[in-house]
Amino acid sequence: MTHIRVGEGPAEEVFERFLNGEPVRQSVRPVILRSWRRCQELAPPAKLGFPDPVEPDLNSFLIRMARPVLDRVQPIVDHADAAVLLVDGQATLVLRYLADPQMTKFFDKVGAVVGTNYSESAIGTNGTGTALAERRLTRVAAFEHPATCVQPFTGTGVPILDPLTGRALGAVSVVCPNKREDVAMAVLAQQVAAGIERRVLEQSSEREHALFEAYLRAEDLPTLRSRPSLRDLPRADRFLLEEKATELIALGQRAAVEVPLSRARIATLRAVPTTEPAGLVGVVAQVRIQDGPWEPVTEAPAAEIPDLGPVPQAKPATAHPPRESPTDPWLILFGEPGVGKLAIAARRRIRLLYEAATIIGKTLDVRVTAEELAEVAVPRLADHVTIDLHENVLRGEEPGDPATGLRRVVSRAVGENLPLHDAGKPVHYLPTSPQADCLLGQEAVMWPDPRTTAPASGYGVNSLIAVPLLSHGRILGVATFVRLEGSASFEDDDVSLAEEMARHTAVCVDNARRFIRERAMAVALQRSMMPSSLPEQSALEVAHRFLPAQGAAGYDWFDVICLSGARVALVVGDVADRGLRGAASMGRLRTAVDNFASLDMPPEEILTHLDELVRRLSQEETDLGDSVLGDFAAPDVGITGTTCAYAVYDPTSQRCALACAGHPPPAVIYPDGAMEFLQVPPGQPLGLGGSPFETTEVELPEGSRLILYSNGLLVNDHEYDARTRAERVRGALGQAGGSAEQTASAILDAVPRDDRTDDVTLLVARTRALPQDHIASWDLASDPAVVSHMRSEVAKRLAAWNLEHLAFNAELIFSELVTNAIRYGSEPIRARMILDRALICEVSDASESSPRPRRAVATDEGGRGLFLVAHIAERWGTRHTHRGKVIWAEQPLTDGEAEPPDPATALSLFADDL
Repeated sequence: MTHIRVGEGPAEEVFERFLNGEPVRQSVRPVILRSWRRCQELAPPAKLGFPDPVEPDLNSFLIRMARPVLDRVQPIVDHADAAVLLVDGQATLVLRYLADPQMTKFFDKVGAVVGTNYSESAIGTNGTGTALAERRLTRVAAFEHPATCVQPFTGTGVPILDPLTGRALGAVSVVCPNKREDVAMAVLAQQVAAGIERRVLEQSSEREHALFEAYLRAEDLPTLRSRPSLRDLPRADRFLLEEKATELIALGQRAAVEVPLSRARIATLRAVPTTEPAGLVGVVAQVRIQDGPWEPVTEAPAAEIPDLGPVPQAKPATAHPPRESPTDPWLILFGEPGVGKLAIAARRRIRLLYEAATIIGKTLDVRVTAEELAEVAVPRLADHVTIDLHENVLRGEEPGDPATGLRRVVSRAVGENLPLHDAGKPVHYLPTSPQADCLLGQEAVMWPDPRTTAPASGYGVNSLIAVPLLSHGRILGVATFVRLEGSASFEDDDVSLAEEMARHTAVCVDNARRFIRERAMAVALQRSMMPSSLPEQSALEVAHRFLPAQGAAGYDWFDVICLSGARVALVVGDVADRGLRGAASMGRLRTAVDNFASLDMPPEEILTHLDELVRRLSQEETDLGDSVLGDFAAPDVGITGTTCAYAVYDPTSQRCALACAGHPPPAVIYPDGAMEFLQVPPGQPLGLGGSPFETTEVELPEGSRLILYSNGLLVNDHEYDARTRAERVRGALGQAGGSAEQTASAILDAVPRDDRTDDVTLLVARTRALPQDHIASWDLASDPAVVSHMRSEVAKRLAAWNLEHLAFNAELIFSELVTNAIRYGSEPIRARMILDRALICEVSDASESSPRPRRAVATDEGGRGLFLVAHIAERWGTRHTHRGKVIWAEQPLTDGEAEPPDPATALSLFADDL
């Protein structure tokens, strides 16, 4: 065996710094730091040492339970440089097992003999006494011992707890030299403690069995067999009777009570104390069931106990042999009063845990979840509960340093709150507070005398429990349970209960935090994909509103798109998908709508293309999920079921074309104040296929307000009647001003914003009409001679508009477009010039064939006209109508935006490519 000597190392310096009042939190384990603080309050380190031994009771209950277990580990101790020590509940050594002569000599020299005291008040921090104080496995090594006499050793102790009462009966510790420590020490100590606890439980069972036989040996047992057996009762009735019987046994005295059962039956419970000459004391609970109506009866005094037959009188064990089965059909329970009290307390704790599991975490809201924990705990577990969370958690971010950045979220008390920190304010705990120890050690701390700490000083605190809110290895915050003076102090079972409730709450808070983060990311992504600003146009005065849902709902989008011919398209959609994928799907659909709209398709064709796109995207998502997850792929809403409304307004005709894909119909407020929901065919949501979409055209006089909205405006989980909301909106619009902004504000003010379960998107467009003197149109014959006449008319109209500087380019554009219509189109041919934010040139004909630019070779006589139009126009294109097509081109009104080509450049575009 290695020679035993006092070691040296940095731990000694840490203890010296602790004694000097310097901070050592980062250099020592929390359990050791707590023990050092207790020892500092109990005795100076210089006076620590083994006291004189006392004569222990070698026939005590603990020794009788522990000796058979320790005898079985004796062979292990004989072949190891270790000692196994057993101390009682006062930390007095009652058994010592060791075989090494040198260790035995050293133990005897320092006074570590049977009868000496291992408590922290005697020798300071040590594996035996500290394990008893901490009530958990504790390891103490080398200079973590304040007493010099035990510094050469490492001790690992485990408390021995009564399985029924939870009371600490003692502790077992395995001690070895520092350099001989092995992980098996902790395993051995735990196995020995578990073996002793099993024997204690078996002893309790033997007492219950003896009590039962004492009851059976009674001379006169009631044998009323004419009544039905307890086994014939419904399960709920049996459970109720057992609970009431447990309460009677806990009283430990003669008593009776009536209990109402199902089917109008009444049960009378009687508790009868019974004794044995050997000293066994217990209570027998009997029940008798009566048929008929029930009238409430309170607990009866002893003189009014119903007569259920003779009271069993215990006889000596030799009077009658034990019977194989009871003959009393009315016996329901028997037990000791103390055990009955424990059963009642256990039932209450189980009920509290059940309520915590069903109440806490009903919402994905961090603050609400914390409030639910306080609601469950006050007043059944504590008089006052405070919950502090890291500020990052409240924002949905990863928690930071648990020692800083805490904010009080909940402060709930019975009656008046303690004058601590109010909810919403930052909290900082002193290093000596139990909350600081709890956060540092990441484990619950019960403080028996919190009046010595700053946070609870002077407020009548009896005891408190600080529990970390720990999830996935990260501390989200701390919950503090406080009992005030006049209430019973916390016990170890209360610590376990608080830990279980805090553990469940932490998981729910972490889920809510993750939801906040994901929701914030999705909303940010959604907003980034929304129009950052509306395009400048003259056809509509537009106002928009967007309110994200408070939960995970579908994602809405809107858009305003400028089309050819001074027209404007309005879009509102509602994606059925959720989460980040829903936001991404929304961005893809908005981009697709913008691309389809640039092709100047009518509304029904836009929705048809979107329907096909949604079906393709949905199939891609299904294939991806099947290939990655297979049969474990979770069902999801997906993008199928997305709704959309698409409208196109033409300010030259004041007509609006609309189509819907499963979307709520738009509303219109006319200039005279009349309001209606347009009768637009609803169509199928996107991705479902089926019947084709239909376009409806309506006339909107100047000053009309067209309202497009998402489903969240009219329907949510708390108000299913869309008609009620629509009427509320209708009433609000009657009081709104005439502008688009006033209308949008009035609509949102009429709809409650609390508990929004879906996004609310609103788009209000007030129509404008293009002045008739800004429109010039000509009906043209299919004759090349009209081209020169057309150029002349264009020049005259531009002169009237004071736009002579645009005449050369406009004449070239009309010359090419009219020539193409005469050469390749069909009558009727019509030309139109519109003065808006740009000069718009249009030529329409009845042919459906679209022109396309092509590169002409040197020998071609044509094919260069569209290249000329594309060069001098800002943009150009073709749109199809029900009667043919329109070729259009736009010119900027200012010289700086597009330089007109000189005549030589224009002629060069027709020249050979030489």
